[in-house]
Amino acid sequence: MADDKEVPDEEADVAAMLDLSKKKKKKKKKTKKDDDEKAGGDGEGGSDAADVSEQERLLKEMDEAQEFAGEESDRKADYTYDELLDRVVDLLQANNPDLIEKKRTRIKPPQLQLLSSKKTLWVNFQEICSMMQRDPQHVYQFFMAELGTEGSLDGNQRLIIRGRYLAKYIESLLRKYVVEYVTCEMCRSPSTDLVRDQRSRLYLCHCRECGSTRSVAPIRSGYHATSRADRRAARNAKA
Repeated sequence: MADDKEVPDEEADVAAMLDLSKKKKKKKKKTKKDDDEKAGGDGEGGSDAADVSEQERLLKEMDEAQEFAGEESDRKADYTYDELLDRVVDLLQANNPDLIEKKRTRIKPPQLQLLSSKKTLWVNFQEICSMMQRDPQHVYQFFMAELGTEGSLDGNQRLIIRGRYLAKYIESLLRKYVVEYVTCEMCRSPSTDLVRDQRSRLYLCHCRECGSTRSVAPIRSGYHATSRADRRAARNAKA
């Protein structure tokens, strides 16, 4: 009887060990590889969505840029220096064309003729004074003071100068007169007026273009040749 009880117990133990029908299912352990694959799958999906949103944003910015470029006048604080300069020049040309286009006044060179060995005739003296818009008497006083001689105006307003002079020398003095009594020091325009102030008795050069005013140097007294009668009168005055 004892042997019969041991046999069933052994069979039960073997059956329990080899019972495949009631075999327990083992839980599959999650490996790191599976987690990485799952995470990788989710990442690819998120990356695709991010790419789509980025493309949409870029397309929207391109559309806005095209609309922005189509209306250059509506841009704010986005002008370059050259663009601003061009706009200023265009406005000046449209509203004040005289300020952009400089008008050059060409003065004819003096035409001289020798009347004799001691006299020189300035033929176009009156014409040059008219071009400079200056009083012939003022120009006459300037040249007599610079040349240190005497002269006179004939009936045709031609200047007769005592002495022999070359045209180049007279032209150099004419340029000096233009710089001192004609040209504006601010804008270099020859459109000026020479007026005498009643209070200070000084000559003022007023520019009609820019409106500036400056005082000019007075003309020093010119040379005066004394004759015998002048010397006799001077001696009598001292006596």
